[in-house]
Amino acid sequence: MISLQNLLADKVGSWVTVIIGVIFVVCVLAFRKGVVGELQAFLERRRQANKAA
Repeated sequence: MISLQNLLADKVGSWVTVIIGVIFVVCVLAFRKGVVGELQAFLERRRQANKAA
């Protein structure tokens, strides 16, 4: 995360905090159950689709 901040700081200056915050919000919205929970839900949906086919 530090290297991302350094890379962005060189390109966008003080906007780096806003960009990191937006990335965090997107991750929270995308993975509401957590990474492991989303992976388990995906695998369960995949298993059910294979049973139905």
